[in-house]
Amino acid sequence: MKILHLLVLSCFVAGYLCQRKCLKKADIAFVVDSSSSIWPPNFDTQVHFLYDILSPFDISPTKTQVAAVSYSNVIRPQFQFNTYKDKTGVLGATQNIIHTKGDATRTYKALEYMNDQIFTSQNGARNDAIKIAVVTTDGETNPGGADSYTKEEGKEMTLLQAQRAKDNGVYVFAVGVGKKVNDQELLGIASGPESVIKVDTYEELRENELQDKLIDLTCEAGENTPLPPVTPNVQCEKKKADIIFALDQSTSIGSQKNFSIELDFVNYLIKKLAVASDETRIGAVVFSDDSERRLELRDGINRDSVVDTIHKFKWGTGNTYMDKAFADMREGFLPAKGGRPGLVPQIAVLLTDGSATDPYTAESEANKLKNNGVEIFAIGVKGADRNALETYASRPRNVFFVDELIALNTISDAVLTELCA
Repeated sequence: MKILHLLVLSCFVAGYLCQRKCLKKADIAFVVDSSSSIWPPNFDTQVHFLYDILSPFDISPTKTQVAAVSYSNVIRPQFQFNTYKDKTGVLGATQNIIHTKGDATRTYKALEYMNDQIFTSQNGARNDAIKIAVVTTDGETNPGGADSYTKEEGKEMTLLQAQRAKDNGVYVFAVGVGKKVNDQELLGIASGPESVIKVDTYEELRENELQDKLIDLTCEAGENTPLPPVTPNVQCEKKKADIIFALDQSTSIGSQKNFSIELDFVNYLIKKLAVASDETRIGAVVFSDDSERRLELRDGINRDSVVDTIHKFKWGTGNTYMDKAFADMREGFLPAKGGRPGLVPQIAVLLTDGSATDPYTAESEANKLKNNGVEIFAIGVKGADRNALETYASRPRNVFFVDELIALNTISDAVLTELCA
């Protein structure tokens, strides 16, 4: 039965190898367990298994496209559908998937990333392609210390994200290896019992025989998968607001390169906004030991100029005095600085990777800002105090959290959706 299930996966994914036309176009996403419980040689076998699945494919922007994300305690995007245009690039990237060896198995975050980022037009997903996900694991969902979720809450989140994918027309395979996998979780992730692949050892992933009796089953599954519209890029052209971004430049950011990741994230959001004197105005604050408004709302009225100004910000060092940033933003929203209180929504966006150096004053200043009618968003990177961010923010859905700076792009559209609401 184990070999049979492997054959189902091989035949379904390698549609052309089955001598069928059921996969004229396919967008295939690999969601790869990269936790420390996988012995490095077994991780290599897992990657080789994915490589073998792709070998029969005609990989190109008009045929089959491939994307991948790995997960453990961190979610690490590997490549998107539009990163590589040919088989050589995709196969090489697949072989180079990184084993992060994290101490958690945050399957729900990986599936969330797949839903929010991989299967989007921004990253190359197509409306007219069959959508397939192959999720691998050697255990079960385990948030570890990376989240505030309990183990059971993490499992529930995994099933919710898997169902979201299936509701959006993604045909999901769940590949479990070893005796620690959770059968019910695999069934909940997969599109059906026939889409669950379970083996005892990684060596069994090397089985690649094909049987004719699987052709009809696999091709039928692909042909009957619905093709809903791909998630479009979020636009916010109709939003009028005053928005001030507060960017953490404290020592813990680590380098100008890391600080630039913050800047790029903010500029991605700004590029989706209608920036003009009578539309959305942009301001910017940087903070560490002190806070400085480097862009006033009265000056943030041309999108290209705003993006260029923020791109040139330099990293500093110091502590994390969020209270000074909140106070600086409160002043920045005043009419004298170009703010339009009572005329348009006023929004403060705090981005930080740490805890407030003076948490009591930070909460007090955040409350003053909210009492002035400003809506606060709080975005935390690993090291930030999630509970504190929830206190600062105007409402729970205004809080976002990622494991590392490089993962900020995984929440960009979600943040933009809330900003535009």
